[in-house]
Amino acid sequence: MLTVLEKVDLLAHAEIFREVRTESLARIAAIAQEVGFEPLHPLFKENEAAEAMFVLVEGEVILARSGREGKKLGKFETAGAMAVLAEQAHTETASAAVPTQALRIGQQDFYEAMAEDINIVRGVLRALIGMVSDSG
Repeated sequence: MLTVLEKVDLLAHAEIFREVRTESLARIAAIAQEVGFEPLHPLFKENEAAEAMFVLVEGEVILARSGREGKKLGKFETAGAMAVLAEQAHTETASAAVPTQALRIGQQDFYEAMAEDINIVRGVLRALIGMVSDSG
């Protein structure tokens, strides 16, 4: 079982949380639950309501849309973050390709953490802006 400090370190490596201050990451780490997935087990399915995002700790996840495999995600990458932030259904299915460990961050808990700590909101926004400008 990971300590809060170990979770903070893992979250700090995730692109979406890189701009969040360490003190604020501790708030997210406190709500992040360790989960494991066996190969082919879905983290979430396409068109399902987004209830959580996942930061991968080890293993690999394959994203698929309309049954077509797409991007593979590995350590420190995040699955489901955009759907959680947009309060929309997932646009793809995420399934473990190999035994996979992740930190699950529930949508409601995450929203409450953001409401309590504006530095989480600021950090995530800065990260999202960086992600958009890097891809464009």
